[in-house]
Amino acid sequence: MKDNLFHLSDIRIEISFKSFDELRKILYFYQRNNLYKINIPCKNSLKKDFLLESIRISKEEFPNIDIIPHFSILHEFKRDRINTQDSFLNFLKTVKTLGCEQILLVSGSQKRSTLDSVYALSMLKDNPLCFNQDISIGVAFNPYLPGFLFDEELLRLEKKLQSGLVGSIWIQFGTDYKLLTSRIKILKNIISSTMKNNSKISNIILFGSILIPSKQFLARFKFRPWKGVYCSSEFLESVDLANKLISQLLLTYKDYNICPIIETNISKDDHLNRLRKTLIL
Repeated sequence: MKDNLFHLSDIRIEISFKSFDELRKILYFYQRNNLYKINIPCKNSLKKDFLLESIRISKEEFPNIDIIPHFSILHEFKRDRINTQDSFLNFLKTVKTLGCEQILLVSGSQKRSTLDSVYALSMLKDNPLCFNQDISIGVAFNPYLPGFLFDEELLRLEKKLQSGLVGSIWIQFGTDYKLLTSRIKILKNIISSTMKNNSKISNIILFGSILIPSKQFLARFKFRPWKGVYCSSEFLESVDLANKLISQLLLTYKDYNICPIIETNISKDDHLNRLRKTLIL
């Protein structure tokens, strides 16, 4: 008998769209299929006023869907550090008013020299909006970085956690599940130490990225790899081998109580059926 590694109701799905009509179509699809945990990224054209209006539409027209919006410093940058920091604070206030309880803050694939997520959090830590814990902020973490880059990633994470504002950590996608296991243990120790030293932090939730393999996706990734995403040659060799690695990754997530977030497009019945198969061991 096959077991579900995760139920559809346990996972989050990141969506992407280019118009409000497309957004509504996707959310109607999720509502029909009882999928209520959605992330709206901040990338490409999905930013600034278009992003905020998309969040408003989602919350007002689909109140049962739990929306976690993202804020990318790269894509939301406004001339200088001060303007961008003010924009981030206004974003927090606006999405909180709209009913969002969590956001994900990312620096972006190309970090700005004057402002990143570490500095943004340090500037926010004494703000009343965050001090009262009205909204939880998530941060990104890449456990697959090699050597000194991983050491730097750990230092950056520790600085983010020292702000006292981090309520969740979002783990980058990768395929080396054995390396992931060893580094999750390091991550858990850092979280434990942080919570001991800051009584205001009661829990830090872990999320882990998942990509659903297809021939088209693997071909695209070979041609244009995503920056900071480490995929093995075995993963890129075939859909069958890729699916086996995804199953191992999901097993690791389950073992360490990490909630999967699906970053592949899930907007049609055949996409959803493929996702269901992926979640079964």
